[in-house]
Amino acid sequence: MVKTWSAILLGTIINVNCLAQFSPPGLGEANTASWFAIGMKQHLNETKTVTSATHLGLGRISNPDAYNPFEKSSIYVVNEEVTHQFRKNWKYSAALSYRWQNKYKDTPPYDLDTPNARQELRIYSRFSYLNSLNKMDYSFSYRPELRFFYDPDFSAATKNTQFRSRFRAKAAFNLNALETHKISTTAEAMFSTTRTNSWSTFEYQEIRFCLYYSITFPKQKLTFNLGYMNDLIGKDSITDVHYFAFDIMINHPFSI
Repeated sequence: MVKTWSAILLGTIINVNCLAQFSPPGLGEANTASWFAIGMKQHLNETKTVTSATHLGLGRISNPDAYNPFEKSSIYVVNEEVTHQFRKNWKYSAALSYRWQNKYKDTPPYDLDTPNARQELRIYSRFSYLNSLNKMDYSFSYRPELRFFYDPDFSAATKNTQFRSRFRAKAAFNLNALETHKISTTAEAMFSTTRTNSWSTFEYQEIRFCLYYSITFPKQKLTFNLGYMNDLIGKDSITDVHYFAFDIMINHPFSI
């Protein structure tokens, strides 16, 4: 299994300089899930090397014994990320994210648990190497993040803090000369340590594979993204979750 994941990760060699989708967040152990987001990218300087990306998103999940990805609400996300491309092939970013995720019991009829939700404040950065080859744009990135978890009343959750490292490869293939139609794919492996009374061992947790089709309308400054994500959670006993995603990106609506 590890050899298969490694082959896929290396085979996809993957990111794109201006890719405009908001990949689904992990929603835990479920059969299927759905994700919708709307966001905006905007250059913040005249050289177009500093960019803001803001999005609002919501996710839904199936019950454990069913496969309806719209069965019940799961997560609400507000995310802001500012990116600086300081060299032709290098960029970094800093971001802040707030998330509210409902918690359900794992026994029928799968009602809301107690507490019924978890709040999360996430701070992260991203360091990326970008390049291209013929019609393919690609890159590798590393994303360290700190996650702080709270109960609905803002008291600290039992598992209250997590440090996670995400290693991602991503590629986009242009399907036409105007580069308005793209196919993109990603592979992202995650390692983390979580604190309850003390910190757990830093170890592998999951890997996610995405496949997206994107179409951009330059005059309208809009990009529509339709995608699929496969989330493989765990090492020995693996949970396989299937996501269906759609998002809308508003591209640089304000002149600099």
